[in-house]
Amino acid sequence: MNIPTPPYEQVRREIVEQVRAGELAPGDRLPAIRVLAGDLGLAAGTVARAYKLLEEAQIIVTRRGAGTTVAPGAVAACEESAAATSRESGAVADPVVVALFAGPVAEARAKGHGDVEILAAVRAALAARGAAGTS
Repeated sequence: MNIPTPPYEQVRREIVEQVRAGELAPGDRLPAIRVLAGDLGLAAGTVARAYKLLEEAQIIVTRRGAGTTVAPGAVAACEESAAATSRESGAVADPVVVALFAGPVAEARAKGHGDVEILAAVRAALAARGAAGTS
């Protein structure tokens, strides 16, 4: 089964690829959320979600009054992001690990959390463990 890529993820990946290819360089300004949304025919919330993910990955920086720019360390962050995307899309999940997560994921969904939010929480938990030196 091939699940279509959500529009916010398509926007995120496109910006990552533009940085990796050198089309966007650190310090370059990105369009305002509403402008890019209008250009792409998307809802502003969709572009805002992509920008939020890019900010969390330290690929872009948004400052009130100054707009959104490509972050100083964006090229390295994009390489890591692209590698993570590749791993995630090609990885085969261990059924035992999937079973471990089935209950907590169902509980989070029942409480109204979306899949992107749940995945972000898992990534944050993994990052916190790695930062503690216990990976």
